[in-house]
Amino acid sequence: MKRLALTRFRLLAAASAAGLAWRAYLQRLAKLRRAKAWYERLAESIAEGLVVVDAAGRITFFNQGAEHITGWRRGEALGRGIRDVLNLSESDQDRLSDFLAAPNARRRLRFKTRGGRPVSLAVTGARLVPPDGGPPQTALVLRDVSDEEEGHHLHSYFLANITHEFRTPLAGLNASIELLMDEGAYLSPDEMDELIASIHLSASGLQALVDNLLESVTIEAGHFAIHRRPVAINAVLAEAIRLMQPLLDRRRQTLALTEPLSVPQVAADPTRLTQVLINLLSNASKYSPQAETIDLALALDADRLRVAVADRGPGIPPAERQALFQRFVRVGARDDDRMGIGLGLSVVKAIIEGHHGEVGVEENPGGGSVFWFTLPLTGEAA
Repeated sequence: MKRLALTRFRLLAAASAAGLAWRAYLQRLAKLRRAKAWYERLAESIAEGLVVVDAAGRITFFNQGAEHITGWRRGEALGRGIRDVLNLSESDQDRLSDFLAAPNARRRLRFKTRGGRPVSLAVTGARLVPPDGGPPQTALVLRDVSDEEEGHHLHSYFLANITHEFRTPLAGLNASIELLMDEGAYLSPDEMDELIASIHLSASGLQALVDNLLESVTIEAGHFAIHRRPVAINAVLAEAIRLMQPLLDRRRQTLALTEPLSVPQVAADPTRLTQVLINLLSNASKYSPQAETIDLALALDADRLRVAVADRGPGIPPAERQALFQRFVRVGARDDDRMGIGLGLSVVKAIIEGHHGEVGVEENPGGGSVFWFTLPLTGEAA
Protein backbone atom coordinates (compact mmCIF):
# COMPACT_ATOMS: atom_id res chain seq x y z
CA MET A 1 0.00 0.00 0.00
CA LYS A 2 2.82 2.37 0.79
CA ARG A 3 4.45 1.63 -2.55
CA LEU A 4 1.16 2.27 -4.37
CA ALA A 5 0.66 5.55 -2.55
CA LEU A 6 4.24 6.62 -3.39
CA THR A 7 3.74 5.76 -7.03
CA ARG A 8 0.51 7.72 -7.12
CA PHE A 9 2.26 10.68 -5.48
CA ARG A 10 5.05 10.58 -8.03
CA LEU A 11 2.56 10.47 -10.89
CA LEU A 12 0.68 13.44 -9.49
CA ALA A 13 3.91 15.36 -8.97
CA ALA A 14 5.02 14.58 -12.50
CA ALA A 15 1.64 15.65 -13.85
CA SER A 16 1.79 18.83 -11.84
CA ALA A 17 5.31 19.55 -13.10
CA ALA A 18 4.23 18.84 -16.66
CA GLY A 19 1.27 21.17 -16.19
CA LEU A 20 3.49 23.91 -14.88
CA ALA A 21 5.91 23.41 -17.77
CA TRP A 22 3.05 23.51 -20.27
CA ARG A 23 1.66 26.70 -18.74
CA ALA A 24 5.13 28.26 -18.80
CA TYR A 25 5.47 27.23 -22.45
CA LEU A 26 2.10 28.77 -23.30
CA GLN A 27 3.05 31.96 -21.47
CA ARG A 28 6.35 32.19 -23.35
CA LEU A 29 4.55 31.50 -26.61
CA ALA A 30 2.00 34.26 -25.86
CA LYS A 31 4.85 36.62 -24.97
CA LEU A 32 6.64 35.83 -28.22
CA ARG A 33 3.42 36.41 -30.16
CA ARG A 34 2.94 39.76 -28.45
CA ALA A 35 6.54 40.72 -29.20
CA LYS A 36 6.11 39.64 -32.83
CA ALA A 37 2.91 41.69 -33.13
CA TRP A 38 4.61 44.68 -31.50
CA TYR A 39 7.56 44.55 -33.91
CA GLU A 40 5.19 44.17 -36.85
CA ARG A 41 3.23 47.24 -35.71
CA LEU A 42 6.52 49.07 -35.27
CA ALA A 43 7.59 48.18 -38.81
CA GLU A 44 4.20 49.27 -40.14
CA SER A 45 4.38 52.61 -38.34
CA ILE A 46 7.65 53.62 -40.01
CA ALA A 47 6.99 56.37 -42.54
CA GLU A 48 9.79 55.14 -44.79
CA GLY A 49 9.20 52.15 -47.00
CA LEU A 50 10.45 48.88 -45.48
CA VAL A 51 10.83 46.00 -47.93
CA VAL A 52 12.42 42.62 -47.28
CA VAL A 53 13.54 40.47 -50.23
CA ASP A 54 14.87 36.93 -50.28
CA ALA A 55 17.95 35.64 -52.08
CA ALA A 56 16.01 35.43 -55.34
CA GLY A 57 14.90 39.06 -55.09
CA ARG A 58 11.28 38.21 -54.21
CA ILE A 59 9.47 40.44 -51.71
CA THR A 60 8.67 38.78 -48.38
CA PHE A 61 7.68 41.87 -46.37
CA PHE A 62 6.13 45.16 -47.53
CA ASN A 63 4.99 47.83 -45.05
CA GLN A 64 2.51 50.70 -45.42
CA GLY A 65 5.31 53.18 -46.09
CA ALA A 66 6.35 51.09 -49.09
CA GLU A 67 2.73 51.05 -50.28
CA HIS A 68 2.59 54.86 -50.08
CA ILE A 69 5.89 55.37 -51.91
CA THR A 70 5.48 52.80 -54.69
CA GLY A 71 1.73 52.77 -55.24
CA TRP A 72 1.65 48.97 -54.86
CA ARG A 73 -0.54 47.27 -52.30
CA ARG A 74 1.02 44.74 -49.95
CA GLY A 75 -1.00 41.81 -51.28
CA GLU A 76 0.05 42.65 -54.84
CA ALA A 77 3.73 43.14 -54.00
CA LEU A 78 4.36 40.09 -51.79
CA GLY A 79 5.99 37.32 -53.78
CA ARG A 80 6.85 39.61 -56.70
CA GLY A 81 10.37 40.44 -57.75
CA ILE A 82 11.66 43.73 -56.37
CA ARG A 83 12.50 44.81 -59.93
CA ASP A 84 8.86 44.40 -60.93
CA VAL A 85 7.73 46.73 -58.16
CA LEU A 86 10.52 49.28 -58.55
CA ASN A 87 10.22 50.35 -62.17
CA LEU A 88 13.85 51.39 -62.59
CA SER A 89 15.87 52.47 -65.58
CA GLU A 90 18.39 49.96 -66.96
CA SER A 91 21.33 51.69 -65.27
CA ASP A 92 19.49 51.83 -61.93
CA GLN A 93 18.54 48.15 -62.32
CA ASP A 94 22.27 47.36 -62.41
CA ARG A 95 22.88 49.59 -59.38
CA LEU A 96 20.10 47.81 -57.48
CA SER A 97 21.66 44.43 -58.32
CA ASP A 98 25.00 45.60 -56.97
CA PHE A 99 23.30 46.95 -53.88
CA LEU A 100 21.43 43.71 -53.17
CA ALA A 101 24.71 41.81 -53.49
CA ALA A 102 26.39 44.09 -50.92
CA PRO A 103 23.88 46.33 -49.07
CA ASN A 104 26.48 48.31 -47.20
CA ALA A 105 26.13 51.79 -48.66
CA ARG A 106 23.38 54.29 -49.32
CA ARG A 107 22.23 54.52 -52.93
CA ARG A 108 20.08 56.95 -54.88
CA LEU A 109 17.71 55.47 -57.42
CA ARG A 110 15.00 56.90 -59.63
CA PHE A 111 11.91 54.86 -60.39
CA LYS A 112 8.32 55.30 -61.47
CA THR A 113 5.42 54.50 -59.17
CA ARG A 114 2.65 52.21 -60.30
CA GLY A 115 0.79 55.36 -61.37
CA GLY A 116 3.74 56.53 -63.48
CA ARG A 117 5.00 59.31 -61.18
CA PRO A 118 8.80 59.66 -61.15
CA VAL A 119 10.29 59.43 -57.66
CA SER A 120 13.83 59.77 -56.33
CA LEU A 121 14.68 57.19 -53.67
CA ALA A 122 17.40 57.07 -51.06
CA VAL A 123 17.90 53.35 -50.34
CA THR A 124 19.72 51.81 -47.39
CA GLY A 125 19.87 48.11 -46.61
CA ALA A 126 20.99 45.40 -44.23
CA ARG A 127 21.50 41.66 -44.47
CA LEU A 128 19.14 39.61 -42.25
CA VAL A 129 19.61 36.01 -41.15
CA PRO A 130 16.27 34.33 -40.29
CA PRO A 131 16.08 32.80 -36.78
CA ASP A 132 15.39 29.36 -38.30
CA GLY A 133 18.77 29.45 -40.03
CA GLY A 134 17.28 29.81 -43.50
CA PRO A 135 18.92 31.67 -46.41
CA PRO A 136 19.81 35.32 -45.65
CA GLN A 137 17.39 38.03 -46.74
CA THR A 138 17.89 41.74 -47.37
CA ALA A 139 15.93 44.54 -45.71
CA LEU A 140 15.63 47.71 -47.79
CA VAL A 141 14.61 51.07 -46.33
CA LEU A 142 13.18 53.36 -49.02
CA ARG A 143 12.96 57.11 -48.45
CA ASP A 144 11.32 59.46 -50.94
CA VAL A 145 13.80 62.32 -51.50
CA SER A 146 12.05 63.89 -54.49
CA ASP A 147 11.33 67.11 -52.56
CA GLU A 148 14.93 67.26 -51.39
CA GLU A 149 16.21 66.91 -54.95
CA GLU A 150 13.73 69.52 -56.13
CA GLY A 151 15.06 71.83 -53.42
CA HIS A 152 18.61 71.34 -54.70
CA HIS A 153 17.40 72.03 -58.22
CA LEU A 154 15.65 75.22 -57.13
CA HIS A 155 18.73 76.31 -55.22
CA SER A 156 20.88 75.89 -58.33
CA TYR A 157 18.27 77.65 -60.43
CA PHE A 158 18.13 80.51 -57.94
CA LEU A 159 21.90 80.99 -57.85
CA ALA A 160 22.20 80.91 -61.65
CA ASN A 161 19.44 83.46 -62.18
CA ILE A 162 20.19 85.79 -59.29
CA THR A 163 23.69 86.22 -60.74
CA HIS A 164 22.19 87.33 -64.03
CA GLU A 165 19.65 89.56 -62.34
CA PHE A 166 22.32 91.44 -60.42
CA ARG A 167 24.87 91.50 -63.24
CA THR A 168 22.63 93.22 -65.79
CA PRO A 169 21.69 96.38 -63.84
CA LEU A 170 25.14 96.58 -62.23
CA ALA A 171 26.79 96.47 -65.64
CA GLY A 172 24.46 99.25 -66.80
CA LEU A 173 25.24 101.33 -63.74
CA ASN A 174 28.97 100.82 -64.13
CA ALA A 175 28.95 101.75 -67.82
CA SER A 176 26.83 104.86 -67.25
CA ILE A 177 28.93 106.07 -64.31
CA GLU A 178 32.18 105.54 -66.25
CA LEU A 179 30.75 107.54 -69.12
CA LEU A 180 29.78 110.34 -66.75
CA MET A 181 33.25 110.37 -65.24
CA ASP A 182 35.07 110.34 -68.57
CA GLU A 183 32.76 112.34 -70.85
CA GLY A 184 30.43 114.22 -68.51
CA ALA A 185 31.80 117.62 -69.46
CA TYR A 186 31.19 116.98 -73.17
CA LEU A 187 27.66 115.55 -73.03
CA SER A 188 24.68 117.51 -74.32
CA PRO A 189 21.64 118.04 -72.05
CA ASP A 190 19.69 115.38 -73.97
CA GLU A 191 22.56 112.90 -73.68
CA MET A 192 22.86 113.69 -69.98
CA ASP A 193 19.12 113.12 -69.47
CA GLU A 194 19.31 109.80 -71.30
CA LEU A 195 22.28 108.72 -69.19
CA ILE A 196 20.59 109.69 -65.93
CA ALA A 197 17.45 107.83 -66.99
CA SER A 198 19.56 104.72 -67.65
CA ILE A 199 21.15 104.99 -64.20
CA HIS A 200 17.73 105.43 -62.60
CA LEU A 201 16.37 102.40 -64.44
CA SER A 202 19.27 100.19 -63.33
CA ALA A 203 19.01 101.41 -59.73
CA SER A 204 15.24 100.84 -59.72
CA GLY A 205 15.73 97.30 -61.02
CA LEU A 206 18.20 96.55 -58.28
CA GLN A 207 15.89 98.03 -55.66
CA ALA A 208 12.96 95.89 -56.82
CA LEU A 209 15.14 92.77 -56.82
CA VAL A 210 16.45 93.44 -53.32
CA ASP A 211 12.93 94.20 -52.05
CA ASN A 212 11.62 90.89 -53.38
CA LEU A 213 14.56 88.98 -51.91
CA LEU A 214 14.09 90.56 -48.50
CA GLU A 215 10.34 90.00 -48.54
CA SER A 216 10.80 86.38 -49.57
CA VAL A 217 13.23 85.75 -46.71
CA THR A 218 10.85 87.47 -44.27
CA ILE A 219 7.93 85.35 -45.48
CA GLU A 220 9.92 82.11 -45.18
CA ALA A 221 11.10 83.04 -41.67
CA GLY A 222 7.51 83.67 -40.56
CA HIS A 223 8.15 87.34 -39.72
CA PHE A 224 6.06 88.81 -42.51
CA ALA A 225 3.61 91.46 -41.32
CA ILE A 226 1.22 93.92 -42.98
CA HIS A 227 0.45 97.28 -41.37
CA ARG A 228 -2.81 98.47 -42.87
CA ARG A 229 -4.32 101.92 -42.66
CA PRO A 230 -6.74 103.96 -44.81
CA VAL A 231 -4.89 104.80 -48.02
CA ALA A 232 -5.80 106.75 -51.16
CA ILE A 233 -5.21 104.26 -53.98
CA ASN A 234 -4.44 107.03 -56.50
CA ALA A 235 -1.40 108.10 -54.47
CA VAL A 236 -0.08 104.52 -54.49
CA LEU A 237 -0.72 104.23 -58.24
CA ALA A 238 1.09 107.49 -58.91
CA GLU A 239 4.18 106.33 -56.99
CA ALA A 240 4.27 102.93 -58.72
CA ILE A 241 3.87 104.51 -62.17
CA ARG A 242 6.60 107.06 -61.41
CA LEU A 243 9.02 104.29 -60.51
CA MET A 244 8.03 102.21 -63.54
CA GLN A 245 8.09 105.02 -66.11
CA PRO A 246 11.80 104.62 -67.08
CA LEU A 247 11.23 100.94 -67.95
CA LEU A 248 8.11 101.79 -69.97
CA ASP A 249 9.95 104.57 -71.79
CA ARG A 250 12.87 102.29 -72.58
CA ARG A 251 10.53 99.76 -74.20
CA ARG A 252 8.39 102.53 -75.79
CA GLN A 253 5.31 101.23 -74.00
CA THR A 254 2.34 103.24 -72.84
CA LEU A 255 0.20 102.70 -69.78
CA ALA A 256 -3.58 103.04 -70.13
CA LEU A 257 -5.35 103.67 -66.81
CA THR A 258 -9.05 103.01 -66.37
CA GLU A 259 -10.72 103.84 -63.04
CA PRO A 260 -14.07 104.92 -61.59
CA LEU A 261 -14.79 108.61 -61.13
CA SER A 262 -14.51 108.21 -57.38
CA VAL A 263 -12.55 105.52 -55.55
CA PRO A 264 -12.96 105.14 -51.78
CA GLN A 265 -9.91 104.59 -49.64
CA VAL A 266 -8.53 101.09 -49.22
CA ALA A 267 -7.22 99.48 -46.05
CA ALA A 268 -3.63 98.87 -47.09
CA ASP A 269 0.07 99.05 -46.35
CA PRO A 270 1.11 101.66 -48.96
CA THR A 271 4.75 100.57 -49.23
CA ARG A 272 3.90 96.94 -49.84
CA LEU A 273 1.00 97.79 -52.13
CA THR A 274 3.41 99.86 -54.24
CA GLN A 275 5.67 96.80 -54.39
CA VAL A 276 2.77 94.69 -55.65
CA LEU A 277 2.01 97.14 -58.46
CA ILE A 278 5.68 97.43 -59.43
CA ASN A 279 5.99 93.63 -59.69
CA LEU A 280 2.86 93.30 -61.82
CA LEU A 281 3.68 96.26 -64.06
CA SER A 282 7.27 95.08 -64.47
CA ASN A 283 6.11 91.61 -65.55
CA ALA A 284 3.59 93.13 -67.96
CA SER A 285 6.34 95.29 -69.49
CA LYS A 286 8.77 92.38 -69.83
CA TYR A 287 6.28 90.05 -71.49
CA SER A 288 4.55 92.61 -73.72
CA PRO A 289 6.13 93.49 -77.07
CA GLN A 290 7.85 96.83 -77.34
CA ALA A 291 5.72 99.85 -78.29
CA GLU A 292 2.59 98.10 -76.93
CA THR A 293 0.00 99.33 -74.44
CA ILE A 294 -0.31 97.94 -70.91
CA ASP A 295 -3.74 98.28 -69.33
CA LEU A 296 -4.18 99.10 -65.65
CA ALA A 297 -7.84 98.94 -64.62
CA LEU A 298 -9.58 99.66 -61.31
CA ALA A 299 -13.15 98.54 -60.60
CA LEU A 300 -15.44 98.57 -57.56
CA ASP A 301 -17.09 95.32 -56.49
CA ALA A 302 -19.33 95.73 -53.42
CA ASP A 303 -16.89 96.37 -50.53
CA ARG A 304 -13.77 95.55 -52.53
CA LEU A 305 -11.52 97.21 -55.09
CA ARG A 306 -10.30 95.08 -58.00
CA VAL A 307 -7.04 96.07 -59.67
CA ALA A 308 -6.06 94.37 -62.94
CA VAL A 309 -2.90 94.63 -65.06
CA ALA A 310 -3.26 93.32 -68.62
CA ASP A 311 -0.31 92.62 -70.91
CA ARG A 312 -0.05 91.73 -74.60
CA GLY A 313 2.39 88.87 -74.09
CA PRO A 314 2.23 85.23 -75.23
CA GLY A 315 -0.22 84.28 -72.49
CA ILE A 316 -0.03 81.48 -69.93
CA PRO A 317 -1.45 77.97 -70.47
CA PRO A 318 -4.28 77.21 -68.02
CA ALA A 319 -2.40 74.22 -66.58
CA GLU A 320 0.49 76.47 -65.52
CA ARG A 321 -1.48 79.31 -63.94
CA GLN A 322 -2.03 77.75 -60.53
CA ALA A 323 1.71 77.31 -59.87
CA LEU A 324 2.64 80.85 -60.97
CA PHE A 325 2.40 82.32 -57.48
CA GLN A 326 4.83 79.81 -55.97
CA ARG A 327 8.46 80.71 -55.40
CA PHE A 328 10.97 80.24 -58.24
CA VAL A 329 8.26 79.45 -60.79
CA ARG A 330 8.55 81.01 -64.24
CA VAL A 331 6.96 80.18 -67.57
CA GLY A 332 7.63 81.05 -71.16
CA ALA A 333 10.84 81.81 -72.99
CA ARG A 334 13.90 82.78 -70.99
CA ASP A 335 15.66 85.40 -73.05
CA ASP A 336 17.72 88.20 -71.58
CA ASP A 337 14.79 90.58 -71.25
CA ARG A 338 12.68 88.01 -69.43
CA MET A 339 15.18 86.48 -67.04
CA GLY A 340 14.11 86.41 -63.43
CA ILE A 341 14.29 84.43 -60.22
CA GLY A 342 10.57 83.75 -59.87
CA LEU A 343 10.03 85.58 -56.59
CA GLY A 344 7.90 88.55 -57.64
CA LEU A 345 4.54 86.80 -57.93
CA SER A 346 5.02 84.79 -54.72
CA VAL A 347 5.65 88.09 -52.92
CA VAL A 348 2.55 89.59 -54.57
CA LYS A 349 0.43 86.68 -53.31
CA ALA A 350 1.78 86.96 -49.76
CA ILE A 351 1.20 90.73 -49.62
CA ILE A 352 -2.32 90.61 -51.04
CA GLU A 353 -3.39 87.72 -48.81
CA GLY A 354 -1.93 89.67 -45.88
CA HIS A 355 -4.39 92.41 -46.84
CA HIS A 356 -7.28 89.86 -46.74
CA GLY A 357 -7.52 90.11 -50.51
CA GLU A 358 -7.32 87.65 -53.37
CA VAL A 359 -4.96 87.35 -56.34
CA GLY A 360 -5.27 85.53 -59.65
CA VAL A 361 -4.50 85.40 -63.34
CA GLU A 362 -6.74 84.88 -66.36
CA GLU A 363 -6.59 85.08 -70.12
CA ASN A 364 -6.67 88.50 -71.74
CA PRO A 365 -9.36 88.47 -74.47
CA GLY A 366 -7.09 90.62 -76.64
CA GLY A 367 -4.13 88.26 -76.19
CA GLY A 368 -1.81 87.94 -73.23
CA SER A 369 -2.67 87.68 -69.55
CA VAL A 370 -4.53 89.66 -66.89
CA PHE A 371 -3.12 89.61 -63.37
CA TRP A 372 -5.60 90.90 -60.80
CA PHE A 373 -5.98 91.38 -57.07
CA THR A 374 -8.65 92.65 -54.71
CA LEU A 375 -8.46 94.81 -51.58
CA PRO A 376 -10.99 95.69 -48.87
CA LEU A 377 -12.30 99.23 -49.31
CA THR A 378 -12.76 99.90 -45.60
CA GLY A 379 -11.22 98.61 -42.39
CA GLU A 380 -9.39 99.74 -39.32
CA ALA A 381 -5.64 100.18 -39.46
CA ALA A 382 -3.74 97.16 -38.18
